[in-house]
Amino acid sequence: MKELRISSALNLHTNDKSNFEKYISEGLAFHKQNGFDAADFTMSLVDFSNDLWQPKIEYAIKASDEAGIRFEVAHLPFSGRLCKEPDFVPIFNAEMHRAIDAAALLGVDYAVMHPNTTTLPIKKYNAAEQRDSVLFHLAPFVEHANRVGLNVIVENMRMVPGASYSYRYCQAPEELCDVADTLGIGICWDFGHANISVPSQSKSLAYVGKRLKLLHVNDNTGIDDDHIPPFTGSVDWRDAMHGLALAEYAGLFNYELHTTKLPLAVRPAFAKYMIDSAREMMTYIE
Repeated sequence: MKELRISSALNLHTNDKSNFEKYISEGLAFHKQNGFDAADFTMSLVDFSNDLWQPKIEYAIKASDEAGIRFEVAHLPFSGRLCKEPDFVPIFNAEMHRAIDAAALLGVDYAVMHPNTTTLPIKKYNAAEQRDSVLFHLAPFVEHANRVGLNVIVENMRMVPGASYSYRYCQAPEELCDVADTLGIGICWDFGHANISVPSQSKSLAYVGKRLKLLHVNDNTGIDDDHIPPFTGSVDWRDAMHGLALAEYAGLFNYELHTTKLPLAVRPAFAKYMIDSAREMMTYIE
């Protein structure tokens, strides 16, 4: 398999998001200087509680053009409150529709959605009810995305730590693929989520197959969703990369890591580690 192009969210250069314009322009410049091919726009950077979001997206487009690196993918808003606070759902939905418009304006190739699921004890888990809930929630977003020319995709989920004998809808590839097929969309595979929730990433990715459109590359110890760098957790990267070969994946090698505690002085070296790790993992895609 040929080498994949590498991308990441913009949190590599700094964790200070107080100045949106500076965060975007310096983040894109950092990406370009450190060997990344594309960028992932996190929609939580923008306030979608009202209709004043467009100038920020227009600035991001301008900064992207000037830096010579595209925002090729985006992560749409998500919230753990959806399953617990019914009154919050219409507020979230309105913000989600604005974010879809923003992602379409930004011109990304794919925008990732989370299914609104929660971890439940096995004795309370009802797959049919959870499926209906996910489809009911996501279908209007897919319809809106289709109208504005945006490709939305759905991400695999994971269990919440401490919830023994429990389950979460869309952690299994069969459920995830059923949702994607029913809605007529593709899939984003999060290796960290899968490390917590599936016995074999390669078998799961073989099942996903050509539905696979994007990756969230991160590691963990199999307990919590730590978003740590590859080779620092328990993900079996040879098996995971073999899964990419089985799925015939040819999209971005897209990182999603937590970098809050990284000192500024070590961030360029960390970026180099990410590039080197990606290229090492790509040698396992066979």
